[in-house]
Order: sequence, then structure tokens, then C-alpha cells
Amino acid sequence: MNLKNEFKSSFIRQPSLSAGISEYELLGHVYERDPEDLPGQLISVLSHGSISCQPPFAYHIRSLNCYMLLLTTNGKGTIHYDGKSLALQEKSLLFFDCHQPFSLGIDSSFWNFEIYFLSGSNMRTYYRLLEQEEKPLNLHAHSSISQYFKILDWNNTNYIQRDTLLDLKCFTDIFTEISLIRATEKTNSQKIPPYLQYMKKCFDYSYAENYTLQDFEDRLEISKYRLCREFSAHFKMSPLQYLNHKRIDEAKNLLCTTNVPIHEIGTAVGIDNTNHFINLFKRETGLTPNAYRQNMLNDK
Repeated sequence: MNLKNEFKSSFIRQPSLSAGISEYELLGHVYERDPEDLPGQLISVLSHGSISCQPPFAYHIRSLNCYMLLLTTNGKGTIHYDGKSLALQEKSLLFFDCHQPFSLGIDSSFWNFEIYFLSGSNMRTYYRLLEQEEKPLNLHAHSSISQYFKILDWNNTNYIQRDTLLDLKCFTDIFTEISLIRATEKTNSQKIPPYLQYMKKCFDYSYAENYTLQDFEDRLEISKYRLCREFSAHFKMSPLQYLNHKRIDEAKNLLCTTNVPIHEIGTAVGIDNTNHFINLFKRETGLTPNAYRQNMLNDK
């Protein structure tokens, strides 16, 4: 397939995309493939791009005859498809079927991501194994996958001829790991009682609220001691530790993507006491919020 021509004919420039950016910049480096190359037929890298963008940034693709693997390294973006929107946060990995219309756009002050367009006879098999679940994987929680991208970084610099066997091994390992993680998540979710899933959902989506175990005891009519004990057993941390971890993750994103003052970020994630927020942030990350923000700015 000629990915350049297909991408150009399928590409729709959104009004919010800077006029200085061409569609080929968004595609990255396109690799010529020999149809007789067996490893390339199993899993083949059609193109790879390291994209750094700032607002305005958005574009639409009608469809492509391939699959996409998108790794957000910093910042935050969004993918829109089939009436849905998915947030692509720092260290999230998305495996996506491009045989459908989709749009990519920035959702912060900057967004840096690695994008691979892939084809091959194994791709549909892996996609079916993952049950067509276009759900980003959090690499903060699954750091083992990151090692494969470090190996791919070396192969990405070989613009003349990629090592197709190395590609095959790395992507096979990546998709196998994702499949195992998804299977484990599905099994675990079936074992977790609904009342614990409810608590976790509250923490995940309403982390700025003030929660107490007594609140959950009143709502669920289950002893707060039992809730704490079972939550800790299933999620390997206490409810308060889980909530604080979620709050600090959200604070990190705000520090990277906004200029909001430290005390306002603390309040936004549910920690009104600024000193407590700073101490908790340093305990989780080893840095104060100001130092973390400065480090991220220096890395941009």
C-alpha cells in the first residue's frame, strides 16, 4: 500500500490546525516495504513519527487501511471516533483500528507523542484478541512495555532500512503484553465486588470530592473497616492512598499543561491545604510541585 497517497487523500485539515503543518509531518517517516519480505507481512511498520505540537492542533482522517499505535510521552491529546472521545494522557498507549473515521486534537498547552502506522497479517489477530477495545493503556502501571519502545527508538533512526525482524519481535512482545494485561484486568474486574468498584469509580472520576470511609459506610451499608480491608486487599493500597495517588497524577498533568498556581492546583484536585499538598506531592514523586513543573518545562 502507498501510505503517503492514502493519508493525503484521507486527510482533512481542521480549522484549528496550524497552516504551517503539512499532512506529511503528521505522518512521520514512511518506510518502503518489499511485499516479499515475510516478517514485514506479519507486522510491518509503514511509518513512524515523533510529533510535538501546541495549540491550535486538530485533524481528521476518513480512514486508512492499517492500524495505529500511539504513545503519548508528554502533555495530553484526544481522539474522537464513532461519537466517542478518549483522553490520551502522559504515558498512555492506544492501539487503534484506522479502518474508520477518526480525529486527533490537542487537549492541553502541548502534546508530544510517538505514532506508528502498522499493517500485516497478524494485526487483525491481535486486534481481535483485544476485543476491539480502543482503551488507552496506562504505562505508568505497566512499565515493562516501555522497554520495547526504547528498542524501537534505535530502529526508528534507521531511515534507509528498518530491521524488520527487530520490529516483528518488539511489536509481537508489545501486543502479547497488552493482551495478557487486558485478560488479567477482565478477570480481576469480575472478582472485585460491585461496592469496591463503586468506591474506585468515585476516586477515579470525582477525586476532588471530600470522602470519608463513614460516607461510604452510610451509602453502601457496609462496615467501613470491612470496606478498607477489602479495598486494600484488591487494589494493594488503602482507599486514602489510592485517592491521593489519583490526585497527584492529576496534579502532575495540570503542572505540565497549565500555568495555574500551585495552591489552585491543590484545590482543583481536592487538597485545599497547600502545605499538605506540597508534602504529599513530594512524598509521591520525590519533587516539590514547582521543581516537577520546572523539570517538565526543561524537557520540552
